[in-house]
Amino acid sequence: MENVDDLIQKFQNRCISDEELTQLEQWVKSSKRNTYYFKNAIEQDYLLTAYSRKDEKFSDFDKLLRPVKSSSRRIIPATLFKYAAILVLGIFTTALGYFYLTNQEEAVYNPGKITFTYPNGETMTLDESVQVTLTDESGNTLGVQKQGELDFTASKTQDTTYNTLNVPRGKRLNLLLADGSRVYLNSESTLRFPAHFPETGTREVYLTGEGFFEVAKDAQHPFRVNAEELQVEVLGTRFNVNAYDGAQEITTTLAEGSVKLVQGNQEAKLVPGEAGIWKANADQIEVSEVLVSNNTAWIENRLLFIDEPFETIVEKIERSYGVKIINNNPSLAATRFNGDFDLKTESVNDVLDAFTAIDFFEYSYKNNIITIK
Repeated sequence: MENVDDLIQKFQNRCISDEELTQLEQWVKSSKRNTYYFKNAIEQDYLLTAYSRKDEKFSDFDKLLRPVKSSSRRIIPATLFKYAAILVLGIFTTALGYFYLTNQEEAVYNPGKITFTYPNGETMTLDESVQVTLTDESGNTLGVQKQGELDFTASKTQDTTYNTLNVPRGKRLNLLLADGSRVYLNSESTLRFPAHFPETGTREVYLTGEGFFEVAKDAQHPFRVNAEELQVEVLGTRFNVNAYDGAQEITTTLAEGSVKLVQGNQEAKLVPGEAGIWKANADQIEVSEVLVSNNTAWIENRLLFIDEPFETIVEKIERSYGVKIINNNPSLAATRFNGDFDLKTESVNDVLDAFTAIDFFEYSYKNNIITIK
């Protein structure tokens, strides 16, 4: 076998052959000492280059985590490439050691199904695989649910009272509002909206969770998203709002057009490529330049985290896959990681195995409950 340092260098430069990649993978898996050696080499290389946050904005992030491979290899990324997608951002002062899988009391976690609640409080469950026509008490068509999308553009009602759409963990849903505006709702999100907007005044919806909005232009009827303490006002544009229940920050990311953020007496206008963050503890709106694709990766069914603490990553995993995670190792909470996963092709086990492959922790998984030790 070729010198292992040379193989690691080739891997980092993405010029390693299939045969060499196989040799390196076997060497890494052969012992924990080798795994740690490889992990540390990768960590140091990427901390000093691709993940330098002072001068770069992760322009090569996709290339880094989705390396081009020869056509002879399988489509699923090789294990070693996934090792490189999980990198610790910080210095470990103690070893993680060994963890033990223990028997847990029999418990089941069920995130529930997508539900639609009428203004009168009546609630029905929506099955994405079945076409359903929603009607009001008079039999008027409100909307049609089919193929993962709820369409209200054919609404026959004049009722402007609000309905509630709830999307649980592990689910996502597209919504077409009566005015033609499109909303992509992320997991664990709730949207209140009317089946028919008023003839005068603003078009208003209420969001808890995360949604990406493509607002139909209508200068006579401005569009407003009420996200907890923050209001986002637009005429016609594309933007993302992250306002999960209990979060200390509400983030609005603008992809196209312009929006105005309003919180009490504070206002801030955004241009494309900017994000406005309202921080509850500071009671102010901060505006900064961002890479929009990072904040909207979930629309492309990607689980993406960049320099994020493990406790935040846990929340993303729970929402994305509809699971409950019990972290019995609190020392992991503040450790920061980078990673990029395809929610369509990679399971929650694939995500967690990327951590365990380089010995950050071990876990058990049963009945939608994940226990980290």
